[in-house]
Amino acid sequence: MTDEQQVETVSETPVASAPEAPAIESSVAEPSVAEHSGADASSAEPSAPKQPEYDVEKLYPEIVAAKNSKSTLDVVGLRRVRGGILVGYKGMPLFLPTSHLSLKANPSENELLGLIQQTFPVHVHELNDEDKTKVIVTRRKLLRADHLKDFQVGQTVEGKVVSFTEFGAFINLGNVDGMVHVSAISRRRINHPSEVLKKGDTVRAVIKEINEAGQRLSLSMRELEPDPWSGAAAEFTPGSKHKGKVKSLTPFGAYVELRPGVEGLIHISEMSWARRIKHPSELFQVGQEIDVQVLEISEEKQKVSLGYKQTQPNPWSTIAERFKVGDKVEGTVREAIERGVVVNIADDIDAFMPKGKMHPSLRGKANPFQVGDKIEGLFVMDVVPDNHSLILGMEGFDQGANKPERAERPERAERGERRPRPQQQEQVAVPEQKQEVSLADLLSDDEKRKLFSSEG
Repeated sequence: MTDEQQVETVSETPVASAPEAPAIESSVAEPSVAEHSGADASSAEPSAPKQPEYDVEKLYPEIVAAKNSKSTLDVVGLRRVRGGILVGYKGMPLFLPTSHLSLKANPSENELLGLIQQTFPVHVHELNDEDKTKVIVTRRKLLRADHLKDFQVGQTVEGKVVSFTEFGAFINLGNVDGMVHVSAISRRRINHPSEVLKKGDTVRAVIKEINEAGQRLSLSMRELEPDPWSGAAAEFTPGSKHKGKVKSLTPFGAYVELRPGVEGLIHISEMSWARRIKHPSELFQVGQEIDVQVLEISEEKQKVSLGYKQTQPNPWSTIAERFKVGDKVEGTVREAIERGVVVNIADDIDAFMPKGKMHPSLRGKANPFQVGDKIEGLFVMDVVPDNHSLILGMEGFDQGANKPERAERPERAERGERRPRPQQQEQVAVPEQKQEVSLADLLSDDEKRKLFSSEG
């Protein structure tokens, strides 16, 4: 039954005295006001005083103004009705539902009857402009505000966990509930309150904020926990290696717990020496135990930068011995981009093949390779350990031979002069003074142009 349905038990016409009581919620029918008029002291409910005549049209604007200004009305308890009690404002009966009468979910019958003939303030909760006699009032917020006066910022309180949300937990402190945000539950990183709390748990917390307007208490449980960062800088010095547990993964890195409450971040750039890691999930899983090295720590900011690749051998330190220019290799495509492909040629080495170094038949087209493709017939074209760079090609040069240098372009002929066309069958003599013979020395000018224009 709604509050509006409940208030329908109130007489719809102005009355000179309290209207006859509807049936009471208890198993015993509630006596009428007339029956109480001559009752002895043993009666369960005090008699309601005779109410004066009232003018709805005059009082209703006052009630509306009180609701708009959020001010209170002083009312007197009249009698018990189904779903609550009737209260009188200058003789006009208003409805106070049981749900708005107390901070308790189910107030006792004695608590309801104790308000009869008592004067107390209420707020206007709901109006009905079509039937101005159906006014619902509440005293719940007033009671909650009164109880908030018993609390102070910094005070340690104890209560029971009553409910959860995605962002926190609600703690019942008697007549008032406080909320502890998920970030304030523990010094450990948690994603949901249920990871460390369950309903019915008795917990201690510190009051961080009292919002009187919203009638809320903000609590913190982590304030009462020992600071796990105390002495962290002395234990986790830069360069030291430790075991940790992966707590969470993000697109930019992995958070690793070094000890309860102390976590560090492995940035994605510190995960592998040679592999191009696009997401930490390529290497790690939540809950996995791994070795890490401390790169930087700030106890004041409670931040630790970690490295994973530093716990592994650096393949680039021996790359020049493992791979030489001209070596024939094969590999698997790990990434295909517009400029070329990233090819894994060893467990710990990713190399790059530019599109211009692919077979001439593949140039000028969309990238012909996809992730997972196996490619054979590749050659190492360049190795630069300092830059962590290894370039591949598909060009058919001799194994172990360096890429021939580009021949100098002949000087442009003067305007109007025609450069003689080289003969197709012309043989190029090997210079007698040259000790080493290059490929360029053995080709005609036309062949040179065709060869070097195809290099891309």
